[in-house]
Formats: sequence, C-alpha cells, structure tokens
Amino acid sequence: MPRIRVCAYNEVPEGGLKKVKVDEQSIAIYKLSGAIYATSNVCTHEGCFLDENHVIHNDLVECICHGSQFEIKTGHVVLPPAVVSLPIYKVEVIGDEIFLDK
Repeated sequence: MPRIRVCAYNEVPEGGLKKVKVDEQSIAIYKLSGAIYATSNVCTHEGCFLDENHVIHNDLVECICHGSQFEIKTGHVVLPPAVVSLPIYKVEVIGDEIFLDK
C-alpha cells in the first residue's frame, strides 16, 4: 500500500490536531504524548469539521457542534449523539515526517 507524506512531525501540536487533505478526504492528525494518530476530520454525527470545532480531553476528541466524543486511537464513539465511529488511518513517523497509508 503506498504511503503519502502528510506533514512534518513538528507541525502537529502536542495534545492537539492538524487538518490535512489526502485526495478529497479531510483528515485530522493528532499528537498524544508524542505518538501520532489519524482519524477522519469530519464528525459522523452531522458533518462538522473537527479541526474547527473540537476540544481534546486526554485521548478523546469532542466535536463541540453537538457534544459527540470519540477515542482518538480507535475512532470509537464514547458519547453520543454520534453513533458511527470515526474512520481511522494508519500513520507512520519516518524521521521528522508523518506518512499516511493510502
């Protein structure tokens, strides 16, 4: 599976997220305790963009549009109204760069 460079490691704030675009998909890249994770940047409840409407609580991202919360590492819903998990993506840090499996 081809890998695509999405950003530099230091572009993602610790405890925060950075939005990237891969093809037409909006993806959120997170840094938690130095580890990198990736989910869809689009909340599964009503399509709000997480990079514009979020609060991160430890390893959860909350979409502040309607309060849905998701596990960043797995994408699983932990607090409705969303009922569908966020799609997750496999990421790899090579040197100072972050790559996503496409």
